[in-house]
Amino acid sequence: MELMSDGPGSAQHLRGVDGSQPLSSLTIRPPLAAASRRSRTSLGAHPTAMKKILWFALVLAAPLAGAVAVARAEVVASVFSGVALTENNDLHLKQSGGTDLMFHDVSYEGKDFQSPPYYGARLTYFASFASEDSHWGFGLEFFHMKLYLNADDQVHVTGIRSGVPVDDHERVGDTVNSFSISHGLNFLTADAMYRWFLGQRGKDFAGRFQPYVGGGIGAVIPHVESNIGGVPFEQYQWHGPGLQGFVGMNFDLTRHWSVFVECKLSYVDLDKLAIPGGSIGLTPLTHHLVTGLSFRF
Repeated sequence: MELMSDGPGSAQHLRGVDGSQPLSSLTIRPPLAAASRRSRTSLGAHPTAMKKILWFALVLAAPLAGAVAVARAEVVASVFSGVALTENNDLHLKQSGGTDLMFHDVSYEGKDFQSPPYYGARLTYFASFASEDSHWGFGLEFFHMKLYLNADDQVHVTGIRSGVPVDDHERVGDTVNSFSISHGLNFLTADAMYRWFLGQRGKDFAGRFQPYVGGGIGAVIPHVESNIGGVPFEQYQWHGPGLQGFVGMNFDLTRHWSVFVECKLSYVDLDKLAIPGGSIGLTPLTHHLVTGLSFRF
């Protein structure tokens, strides 16, 4: 018998030696044709498999797209120093033995340039998904200010001292020998800010200027130091919330370095600072003027 073919790519049949009749109905197809048929069958029979592959590709691509967007974000690290002026406020003293006094309109000093000086730092993230330079920023900030009670002030005092009513003008230091928050009325806040661009940043001089406004809320860690009735005391304590608002102007020196000047207003209700045998309270509202240096990543 012999193998007969009608031509390239055609079916092949087994025939007898004399070529008269096929010995079998067995058909042998070319390998290329069979492979093509199997490929068409597997893809056509499972359309859902292709959808799953496409979804999987999208899932893998999403983090990459996010990484590209994040790569365009701007992170700014800032350090600053300055001065702080705390408005006069009422000082509330409570002690065991029947003492509950209010010293009205007492004053404070900041001593900002004496050790430890006024200082602060902020880390701000500007997400730039829509454009090269984002207007909105979010960050964390820490700043260290101080308060020293002016014990020589003559102020109006009301309340009860050892069970006896008081309503008179007295020298603060006759009762409170000293009181300060000298190792820091320390604010740790989460901030949000909005900035404007006065020109095209990196292209013209006006673009170097970016005015901004912002605010923050967070914890306050005062270091209380007192001497009342000859009993000295000092301790870090945890209070809050502390609030701050600020407005400022940033000026780009180079692509990465800039300087800024900023006005702040901070507030916290320190109603019950612990002291031996009682508590002391105040509500400092403080104005700040700071200047600093920033590095843009």
